[in-house]
Amino acid sequence: MGGIVFTLILLVVFSYFFILSFGITDFREVDPVGAAGFPQFILALLVLLLVISLFNTIKQYMKNKGQDSDKTPKSVLVIFLGLIISIALFIILLQVIGFLCASLLLTLGMLLILGERKKIRIALLTLFVPTGFTVLFGVLLSIPLPRGTGIFMAISRLFY
Repeated sequence: MGGIVFTLILLVVFSYFFILSFGITDFREVDPVGAAGFPQFILALLVLLLVISLFNTIKQYMKNKGQDSDKTPKSVLVIFLGLIISIALFIILLQVIGFLCASLLLTLGMLLILGERKKIRIALLTLFVPTGFTVLFGVLLSIPLPRGTGIFMAISRLFY
C-alpha cells in the first residue's frame, strides 16, 4: 500500500509540474525546442514511467494480498483507471477549490478506490494527511499553495 501511495504522490506532483511547464515563456525565437522543451520532455517521461509503475505496483499489491483469485485483471484495471481519473480531477479542481479541499477529496477517493473499509481509518487519514501536507508546505516551508476561489479561498486562509 505504501508503494501505491508514494507512486500516486509522485504522479500528482510531476503531473502538476508538467501542467505548469506550459506557462514557461520563450523569449528566443531561434531555439526550435524552446525554454520549456527539455523540462516538458523529462516531466512527460516521468509521468509515463510513474503510470507504468503504478499499474505494476497495484497488480503486485493485489497478488500479495492473497485476493488474486477474486481480483481479475479487469478489476485491477478499474482500480488503476479510478486512481488516474482521481488524480486528473485533483489537478483540474486544484485551482478552483484550493489545495486543502482538493487534497481532502483526493485522499478520500484514493482510500475508497483502493478498498479501505475501516471508517475510522478513512476519516483519520482523510483529515490528517492533507492537513499535515498543508501545514508542512503552506505554513512551515512558506510554499504558496493554490487557495481556490470564493469560499474556498476563505477556508484556505484559515490554515495558511
